[in-house]
Amino acid sequence: MLPEITYKAALAVLLSALLAGCALYPAVQVAGGAMTGYDAAVMANEYLPRDNIDGGSLHIVRDVQVERRLRERLELNGIHISAHVFEGRAYLVGQMQSRNQANYAIRTAATVEGVKIITCKFYPAAPSRTAARDAARDELLLKELRGRLAETRRLEGADLRVEVIRSHAVLIGNAKDYHQKTAALAIASEVNGLSGVVDYITVPAPAEQPTPDKNSVAGK
Repeated sequence: MLPEITYKAALAVLLSALLAGCALYPAVQVAGGAMTGYDAAVMANEYLPRDNIDGGSLHIVRDVQVERRLRERLELNGIHISAHVFEGRAYLVGQMQSRNQANYAIRTAATVEGVKIITCKFYPAAPSRTAARDAARDELLLKELRGRLAETRRLEGADLRVEVIRSHAVLIGNAKDYHQKTAALAIASEVNGLSGVVDYITVPAPAEQPTPDKNSVAGK
């Protein structure tokens, strides 16, 4: 909670603009037996009023610090989902009871200093009667997937995180090139029992080629 009413009002106005696109996304629901994820990408304005645990100054912090703060902030607000940060990009992954709960998670993440972009992949929460069984199944799938990714040399140097939510694998992080990205996605797609693979793997843009000197002559 922010300490002053004026801050609350300002935050509400700014977040309503930032999250306006979320209202256009489908509600978290199960339709026709197929799971519908709640996807969103939200820009977090660095000038938002923030409940900053380090004071009030805006400064560049390492991803590990931002990630720790983000996870702590989510837990303090009763939001039990996975959170990862790469170069200021926050990824929220988990199960949600409703769209309101999903929006609350996004708003909470937006208050963390250092978070510039929020990407989320939320799935409908499993029914209580099958929640324990589903969680155990996801844990087994996650263990198998992590094992397969770890045993290949093709992913050396990649910085990847893996989550399995309701039989869906979510791959997040940085690959050195598209060959690594393709390899990671291919490995995940080969795991029996996974219903789908979500790709949040970033590859650095290719370096620009130098512009040829018009005055140079080939062969000289």
